[in-house]
This record gives sequence, structure tokens and C-alpha cells, in this order.
Amino acid sequence: MPLIVLSGYPCSGLSYRAQQLASLLEATQDELFKSGAIPASRPRYKIHIVPTHDPSHPRTVYDHARTEKEARGVAYARAKRALGRDSFVILDGMNYIKGYRYQLWCEAKALGTTSCVVHVGTPVDQCIANNEARIRRRDAQQEKSESQDSEPKEASTAEAEPQVEAQRTTQTNGPSPAVDDTEEPYPPDLLKNLIFRYEEPSTHSRWDKPLFTVPWSDPEPPIAEIWTALTGIPHPSTSTDPETPVTTLTNALASSALLSDTASINTSATARTPRSAALQRPKIKPHQATVQPTATDSSALYAMEKCTSAIVAAIRSYTLANPSAEAALAQSPDARGIAIPVPEASAPIFIPAHVATSGTTDELAGAGGILSLPRLQRLRRQWIGLNRAYIGGSHASAVKGGLAPDQVGDAFVRFLNADFAGESGV
Repeated sequence: MPLIVLSGYPCSGLSYRAQQLASLLEATQDELFKSGAIPASRPRYKIHIVPTHDPSHPRTVYDHARTEKEARGVAYARAKRALGRDSFVILDGMNYIKGYRYQLWCEAKALGTTSCVVHVGTPVDQCIANNEARIRRRDAQQEKSESQDSEPKEASTAEAEPQVEAQRTTQTNGPSPAVDDTEEPYPPDLLKNLIFRYEEPSTHSRWDKPLFTVPWSDPEPPIAEIWTALTGIPHPSTSTDPETPVTTLTNALASSALLSDTASINTSATARTPRSAALQRPKIKPHQATVQPTATDSSALYAMEKCTSAIVAAIRSYTLANPSAEAALAQSPDARGIAIPVPEASAPIFIPAHVATSGTTDELAGAGGILSLPRLQRLRRQWIGLNRAYIGGSHASAVKGGLAPDQVGDAFVRFLNADFAGESGV
């Protein structure tokens, strides 16, 4: 299932938005289950929030490159383990390095699932104000804990209760979503440094698409667009016809291939979702950075080695029987050059007459000759290195230029003939 990468300045409300996204995804599932769009027998999708910071990796890890790299690697490993067919993964953190976001995008692409970037667009001044508020809260808590040491426990508890209730009321009714009393502050110098180092996501980068920006003033992220872009299933809130039932998850999976890269949103579904019609689920196409090299059948490699060795041995036997190029041309039935029949190939090895006599010696297999053994072995190794990934196995027919085992001999002969003919530039 999809990977959601959060990105934004420090103290911009990233953790708050991560919790919001998790709650909204759960609510979307509840609504789909209630409406019957998801069969009751189907298990619910798990939602994982992967934090970048924990007690072992506090916010001070950004002071040093080594500790920051270690914390980033731990978060990457946790997100990679959580990615699966039945889970949403929300990576909570600044994720301010575009190369790191590209690495996450490649990981999702390799698993054949979608991903998106949610940019928490909080202004710099607001981030600094949030961090200062956290610093004041931390200092107040420290002073309060010191003063409570000299007061009775009952009095301190009674005094703390209305303050905790006031904080809860402020968090519930306040308009500022990024105020979170559970988050630790950044040192002021480190905060400014991280803001300066931040690499903002852009729609011009393919690993940052689809990109959703959540301004500070927005009460919640655009869950309808995010859900539709990642899953290809229309969000229930986007249906404009109350009499038309929501597309069932079974049909949506069959038509949009939630975990494949070969289909898109159903036309009838997008017609009823004008707001998210342009946000069809992207097709996941493998590329060189994410596709694992196909394993070659060992028996096919053995057959290739055996066939090419037999052809080289046949050429070697011919040169032993006809060591002189002039004598071989005189005995050849074709006046254009020397034709050498070889096993496991329908066409012979053909050496043009002007190429056969262009060597530094008249001996075909001698040092500097056109058919010397070192040269033949070098050409054989070169051809095997170029074609070993395209021979044998069930993938050979699917790969462009794939070779079947019975085509190896003719392909190697064509390669040798092209090399011999190229000696004089023809």
C-alpha cells in the first residue's frame, strides 16, 4: 500500500498532520465499510506512523552529520519494513533532503506501490514562534517541578488539574494545528540552520509527485485528493449523486489494480468525482534504479558456453587443416572469401577475401592472423557478456532481443561475421 512522505520546516506541525492523516484514513475506511464499498470479509488496512525522532534519536542529532545519518537510516529501515500489501505508511519528519525523498520514492517503486509527498507549508515565522512556545513550556515545566518538590503532593495535584484541562481545551478549540505540548523544542541556532538547509519539494521532480501542500491555516489535509491519487478509488465524500452507490473495492481493485502498474481509475468513477478526476493513480513503471536484475538460468548459461566453444573449436580445426590464408582462398568454392561450416548454426563463418589477406601474416591462426585463438576467445567472452542476461528462462521471450537456446549458434555466427567484415570498414 502507499507511502506518504511528510516534509516541512521543523516545528511546522508535522507530527500533528501525521496524526490527522492517520485519523482521516481510518475514517475513510470506516465510511467505505459502512457503505458496503469494502466487503466485510476483507481485513482492514493497517496505518503505520513512522517517526523520525525517538528517545534514542532526539532532535539534537542534526548537530552532527554522523548522528543525523544514523537517525535517517533508522527511519528509512522502519518505513521499509512497514511497507506491505495491507498497510499505509506515513513517514513523519522533515525529510528535507531531496535525495532522501528520491530514495524513498525508489523504495516504493520497487515494491510496486504508490507514494506521495505532503508538504506542510507553515511559514518560517510561525515555525520560530512554535519553537519559542515549546521552549517556554519546557522552562515552565522545569520551574514547576522544582517548586513542587517543596509543596505537598495533594496541593500540587489540585493546582495542576485546571491547567491541564485548560491546555486540552486550547488544543481542541485553538486554530493553530501545530501547537503540540508533547514535542520537544529545537535549539534556536539549530532551528535556523535546519530552515536554511531545507530543500523544498517541487512538482518538477518526479519523486515529489503527486505533491500536496497543506497551509498553516487549513484545518486538515486534502484527504479526498490524497486517497484518490494513492489508491485510484474515489473518496466517498466526492460523490455528487446520492443515488449512485460508491464503487465497490472489489471492482476498484479489478479495474484500477491497486498494487499493479497497468491500469487507472474507472471512467464511470472519475465522472462522478470532478474534483479529483485529474488525480488518477499514477502508473508504476519499473526503471533501472528499482528493478532487480533477472536471474539467469544456470543450464542456459551452460548451453551458451558449450555452443560458442563448439563454434570456436570448429574454426580452430579448420585453421589447423588450412593454415595458409592464400591456400584456403584457393580451395574455397566461393571466390568472395572463406566459408567455414560450424556446428549448431545454419550459416557458416564467412571471411571476405580482402580481410583474410590483410593480416600481418599469411597464417590464419598465427600471431596477428585473422583467426588467431586469443582473438576468437576474446570475441566469445565479449558476446557472452553482452547476451548472458537475455538467454533462457521464462523472461527471455518478454525481454526485447531475448534469445532462445536454439538461437545461440546463429546469433554468435552473425556477431563473428559482422566483426570480420568490419576489419576493412564494410
